[in-house]
Amino acid sequence: MRFRVKLVRAVEDNSPISIDYRRRFISLLKKIFEKEFDEESPKPYTFAVYLGKNAKIQGEHILGVESINFRFSTGDPQTAISFYNGVLKLIKENHLHNMNPKLENVYFRIVSVDIEKENEPTGFFKTLSPVVVERATNSKNPEEKYATPRDKDFKWWLLENTQKRYKALVGEDLNIKTLEIEPISIKEEFIKHYGGYVRSFLGKFRIHTESKELLRFVYQYGLGVRTGQGFGYLETSD
Repeated sequence: MRFRVKLVRAVEDNSPISIDYRRRFISLLKKIFEKEFDEESPKPYTFAVYLGKNAKIQGEHILGVESINFRFSTGDPQTAISFYNGVLKLIKENHLHNMNPKLENVYFRIVSVDIEKENEPTGFFKTLSPVVVERATNSKNPEEKYATPRDKDFKWWLLENTQKRYKALVGEDLNIKTLEIEPISIKEEFIKHYGGYVRSFLGKFRIHTESKELLRFVYQYGLGVRTGQGFGYLETSD
């Protein structure tokens, strides 16, 4: 299931939010799921954040954010129910969420949660949040730690990441012969995240695979890794 949560400023103030904003939505998810939130286990969901057309990056901050669309997707019915009920609870409690703890007045209030229509994935996708594919290395250099479609070993690590995550969430091995990404219009981007940088890619592409189950999996749970941290949210594309 897919949801769209709308947040608006609770205080009339132009204070900026941090460019490292995804961590604030991880904090929000902890409040939504409460005791069900598990720090260690793979997250059976993905999310994407839209800060509005007037949002403007200035140094380490983002200006002009008046309302936020927070999109959430999962293929697990229990997770969907817990998310929906948790959001309704925060709305009822008039919860104020601080989007910049370094300042005192950057509070946003949840005003609505809507269920969004799921489409049947055909293989053509566009990203609503950056996709992260991770190499097995101890390096902290983003160029070495992460792979994007321009790297020769990208295909191998994409398959490895996907098989590992599928096994963790579904409990079965992912037996496929083909998993390839055909770029249509993509770009590489470095994202500030928890004080460091994550190398990722955005845009439109086609996933080639013989598995319809895999297409539905990445559509519902996200593509790549760190989906529970706001990466890998896909929407179907023509």
